[in-house]
Amino acid sequence: MQDFPLAAVVERLDVIEALLPGLERRLLHMQHSDLQIESKTRAVDLVTSADYASEQRLVECIRGAFPADGIVAEEGSQGSEAARRRARFRWVIDPIDGTVNYANRMPGWAISIGLLWDGVVVGGIVAAPALGERFRAIRGAGATLNSRPIRVNTKCQLGEGLVATGFPYNRASLAGPLSAALQNMLRESGGVRRLGAAALDFCYVADGRFVGYYEMGLKPWDAAAGSLIALEAGAQLSDLHGQRYDLFAQQGVVVSNARVHRALLHAAAPLLDALEPPR
Repeated sequence: MQDFPLAAVVERLDVIEALLPGLERRLLHMQHSDLQIESKTRAVDLVTSADYASEQRLVECIRGAFPADGIVAEEGSQGSEAARRRARFRWVIDPIDGTVNYANRMPGWAISIGLLWDGVVVGGIVAAPALGERFRAIRGAGATLNSRPIRVNTKCQLGEGLVATGFPYNRASLAGPLSAALQNMLRESGGVRRLGAAALDFCYVADGRFVGYYEMGLKPWDAAAGSLIALEAGAQLSDLHGQRYDLFAQQGVVVSNARVHRALLHAAAPLLDALEPPR
């Protein structure tokens, strides 16, 4: 049921899509130039000059076209939390998802832009410039890759397909449950992949390349756009408890083609030992 202003969502996504070609070219150029790289909380938690440049360009565009909208972006504060929550439209942005890949000149990174209306994700774009891929979805209208409709695959068993995962930055302290879940996947799935960019993991489930994906420790900007793209392509989405997935909670995520969701939840169950208690 549509309960959001569809025309306003389309307008906003179209404005971002018009911006993307120039931004993608700039980021590709920066990736292979003298890139400034810093660490944030840990040595493996990187931020580059391109992350800041991408976020600045996206924020400038949104501020110019839609000044009343709220913005939640990974690399900077975009106003008070109270102001962000008052805005009916809120953008949740990851200027470069997969920064470690980007910093090491690997192609598996993306620009992730999610759009919320009254706290519900209603639009999303994930652009992977080095791969020539751009995913897009609007709630209730399906998902596309480079303007072509996409759907999840129809495999009935984990062993028939690939499962994707990722690891949080504090993975060393969580090695036990992470390893136990991974062992389950190695036994039960047709193969395990770790791309290093959550937005692409969601999108590759949406496009039928992965039968499922699970991870813990995601931030809202990692999942806002990709989760909608997966849902609109027919995926089932939940937290690790099998309950409704909340972008702003820390209860992990499991996404699949729906036919294998129960099996994927069961295999990922060791991660429950590493989660924070539900709030």
